[in-house]
Amino acid sequence: MDVGVLGSGAIVPVALASMEAVPGIRVKALWCREHSRQRGEALAREYGIFQVFTDLESLFREGGVDTVYIALVNPVHYAYARAALLAGKNVILEKPFCPSFAQAQDLAELARRQGLFLLEAMPLWHGALFRKVRELVPRLGPIRVVQCNYSQYSSRYDRYLQKEVLPAFDPAAFGGALYDLDVYNIAFATGLFGRPEKVAYAPNRGWNGVDTSGVLFLQYPGFQAVLTAAKDSNSPSFLQIQGEKGWLKVEGKPIHPHRMVWKFVQGPDRDQFSTGAGKKEESVQSWTPPERKNRMVEEFGDYARIVNGKKKAEAEAYLQMTLTASEVLERAAHSFQVYVSTSSR
Repeated sequence: MDVGVLGSGAIVPVALASMEAVPGIRVKALWCREHSRQRGEALAREYGIFQVFTDLESLFREGGVDTVYIALVNPVHYAYARAALLAGKNVILEKPFCPSFAQAQDLAELARRQGLFLLEAMPLWHGALFRKVRELVPRLGPIRVVQCNYSQYSSRYDRYLQKEVLPAFDPAAFGGALYDLDVYNIAFATGLFGRPEKVAYAPNRGWNGVDTSGVLFLQYPGFQAVLTAAKDSNSPSFLQIQGEKGWLKVEGKPIHPHRMVWKFVQGPDRDQFSTGAGKKEESVQSWTPPERKNRMVEEFGDYARIVNGKKKAEAEAYLQMTLTASEVLERAAHSFQVYVSTSSR
């Protein structure tokens, strides 16, 4: 997989370091805007990238790449991904995939027509912990409650309070808690349980209307999911599923969860009436995935395996997960009119 990287922001060095560690990936070129050329050239020197472009069409024609990784500001995801697909390039697109569901659908249809791979850079889906969760969920019995919390006090929040608006807190740039953090909780819930019946979002709004934190409610047949995200406060982050026969909890932020604990329960809680009654239950079990220096290595390993191995069916399955999450994200935003409207074309 010969990769061209579009962007020079904070996520790009993390992605480049991960790609460097994956056999089968060669980063051939980097594109950035003219005003970011100095930073782009510094990244190229650090990671052994021989070509830096500021003209996108030149990268497509002369960069020697078959795949582009797009790590640009949210509002331009659709336009750059569409341009890459029309140029015959596979696309790995950072989250949130697109600001609108119609845009996500359009990209998916274009990729299928072009016979190209279109993948969302969603690390949660490609990690060992998510696979372990999928394995255990059927043993929890009928699911009743899902709780997810991704909260971290943003490094840009203090500047926001001083009335400095960076993209992370700009509604016009699709900043805020829903699109920046709750997108991971949505990926967890929809990746496991699919499309919910109802979606409602209750945000806490900052001085410019952006959602600095909020709670998203998803209603599924037989159970409820409550997804919390905050950029204005901090707390331990987790992903938790409760069923009639047990529960499981993924500890840590969804971008790099570090441990999972679970317990299969039979009968009422022994502490319920303090009589010792209740059937035998298993003790709490735990599992820790192998430690990785870079949180994106697993996902880029998957992308290389899919693209190099031409695994179309697997790519389509991930694309369907992306489309489901994208629809829920848009329904959440529209339920409380959090964001500006976006055209699909």
